[in-house]
Amino acid sequence: MTYKEIDERINHYQEELEWSVMILKNAIKNENYNKELDVIEILGYEKARVEFFSFVTAAYIDLLCTYRNLKRSKTDWEKFYNLRIAYLTIYETINTYFKFKGEIYKSVNIENKKTYKRFFEMLNEELYEFKEEFQYDKIMPKIRNKSSAHYDKNFLEYYSSFEILKKYESKDIIRSFLYFLNPLHYFSFSLVEGNVDEFLFLNSWLS
Repeated sequence: MTYKEIDERINHYQEELEWSVMILKNAIKNENYNKELDVIEILGYEKARVEFFSFVTAAYIDLLCTYRNLKRSKTDWEKFYNLRIAYLTIYETINTYFKFKGEIYKSVNIENKKTYKRFFEMLNEELYEFKEEFQYDKIMPKIRNKSSAHYDKNFLEYYSSFEILKKYESKDIIRSFLYFLNPLHYFSFSLVEGNVDEFLFLNSWLS
């Protein structure tokens, strides 16, 4: 992607995020019945699905911003800094995705469960390949715990992440994760609308 394309995507997804946040914030308190009459219910949206879409969109924007900054990095330490942010964002995105997944699948009606199960299986397969390639269980938590989310007291532990990121082709991690995040973003938006087009879902892998 060019810088212009990245900026256009960021602006577009920010508009989407502001739309979903507006829906989440506009709850109406009805004192007579002592319960919330949610704008989400009035518009026919399910809150969990809107929250899921908001999370995916925010993660997408964060990664695009990091990707743009990484492309502009001129020194090794700049690259290290932006890669640490990328690893942290991706690691937490994966964890949060699994927290949402079960709840979202339960919200699907019986008629669509078989179709949506197949979509989730495709997403999970893409995610599995990513986790294997970038050593989600070994390398990613080390970078996250020792240098991204914290400054390790043992500085050599902290600095070891710098050496890891120099060793691996880590610059590809964002592009690789977008192969998962792009269809997930389409899927999460379509869930809010209540209709996932199978052709568009498959096409989102190519976008």
